[in-house]
Amino acid sequence: MKSKSLTFKIFINTFLVGTLIYFVCAFLFISNMYSYFENQIFSELITESNFLEKYVLEGELDYIASIKTENRITLIHTDGRVYFDNKVDISKLENHGTRQEFIGVKNKGAIQLSRFSSTMTEKTLYFARRISNGDVLRISCNQHSVWVLVLGMSQILLIMFVIAVIISGLSASWISKKIVDPLNKIDLENPEESDVYDELKPFTKRIAEENFEKSQREELRQQFTANVSHELKTPLTSISGFAEILKSGGTDETTTKDFAASIYDESQRMITLVNDIIKLSKLDEKSISLEKEAISLRDLCRDVIEVVSANARAKNVTINLSGESGLINGVQPVIYEMIYNLVDNGIKYNIEGGKVEINIQNMMESKCVILTIKDTGIGIPASEKERIFERFYRIDKSRSKQNGGTGLGLSIVKHAAKYHGASILLNSEVGKGSTFTVIFPV
Repeated sequence: MKSKSLTFKIFINTFLVGTLIYFVCAFLFISNMYSYFENQIFSELITESNFLEKYVLEGELDYIASIKTENRITLIHTDGRVYFDNKVDISKLENHGTRQEFIGVKNKGAIQLSRFSSTMTEKTLYFARRISNGDVLRISCNQHSVWVLVLGMSQILLIMFVIAVIISGLSASWISKKIVDPLNKIDLENPEESDVYDELKPFTKRIAEENFEKSQREELRQQFTANVSHELKTPLTSISGFAEILKSGGTDETTTKDFAASIYDESQRMITLVNDIIKLSKLDEKSISLEKEAISLRDLCRDVIEVVSANARAKNVTINLSGESGLINGVQPVIYEMIYNLVDNGIKYNIEGGKVEINIQNMMESKCVILTIKDTGIGIPASEKERIFERFYRIDKSRSKQNGGTGLGLSIVKHAAKYHGASILLNSEVGKGSTFTVIFPV
C-alpha cells in the first residue's frame, strides 16, 4: 500500500480536529442554550406561583380559571385530592397523593421536575410548592425536547457545518504547508545551516555526520586507489624492465637467473598485495559469508606460530605462548589473519635474537578475552601511533618493502577487530618494542 505524504497526513488530521471541534462546540452550545431556556421557564413558573397564591387563599378560583395561559394550574388538598385544574375536569383526575411532585412538596416544601412524553419529542416541566393553607399549588408547561430544537435549527446548523468544513479545510491546508515547508528547505549538503525545528536538529546533525563520513570515505577511497596504483606500478615496472632485457637476449645464465628471481619476488609481492586488498574489501563490505563460531585463541596462535616459525628461526627470534584458552565467538579465518599479521610484524620488525611474547587472558568479571602480542623490536614513535593502522602507511618504507610488507597488515588487523566488536590498544617505545592488546567481548 502506497504511504501518504506527510503534508496529507497533517492536513487530514488538522481537518478532522477542526471538524470535531465544530461538533463539540455545537453540542455544548445547544445543550447550554436548552438548559438556559429550561431554567428561564422554571423561573417564570415560580413567579406565577407566587402571583396565584394570593387568589387561592382568597378563594377566587373563578378568577384563576379565567386567566388566559398555556400553563396548567392544579390545586391539591393535603390528602392528595385535586380540587382545581384549569385544563382538565377534576372529576376525571385520580388522587395525586402518590405523584412525585406531591411527595416532593411534602418532604421539601417545593420541587421542580420534568417528564418526557412517550414519543420523547416533548417534555413537561412541573413546579409545585406548599402554600400558606397547607395545600399544594402545581404549575406545569410543555417544552419541546432538545431533539426537536436541533431539528428546528437543522438548516442553520447545516450552514454552520459547511462554513466550519471550509474554514477547517483552508486552515488545515495552510498549517500543513507551513509545517512541511522548513523540511523541504533543508539543505542536504549543509543541513546544520538550515533553519529547522528544534526536534529536527538531531536529524540534521546526523545527516551532517553522514555527509562528513561520506566525504571521508570518498577521500580514503581516492587515497586508496592512488596508493594501490603506486604499489602495483613499482613491481610491474620492475617486472616489465627485467622481461624486456630478457626478451632482447644476450644475458648470461647467472644474470637470467637473477632477473627471474627478481621477477618472481615482485610477482609474489603483487599477489600478496592483491590478496590483502581483497581481505580488506571483504571486511569493509562485511561480505564475509562464514558464520561466527566458538574459537580458541590459543589454538589459532599455535597454528600461526607453526606457519611463521621458519621466518622466526631465520631471524633468530623466539616466540613464546602463555595464558589460557581464550574462547571467543568469531569468524576463524578473520581472527587467524589478525593474529598472523601481528605476530608476523613482531618478527619482521624485531632485532636479531629478539622475542615475541603472546599471552591470552580470560577476564570473567569484565566478560572479555585479552590477547596481548609483545615484541622486542624497533618500536613505533609516539607521533606515528595514530596513523599506524592506516592503509599503506609505513614508518620505514624501505625496511617495510625489504621485509615484503604491503602496508596493509595493521589495517586488516583494525578492520578484523572492528568486525568482531573488539578494541585494540597500542603501547610502544622506540628501540624497546611494541605491545598490541586486543580486547574481545565475550
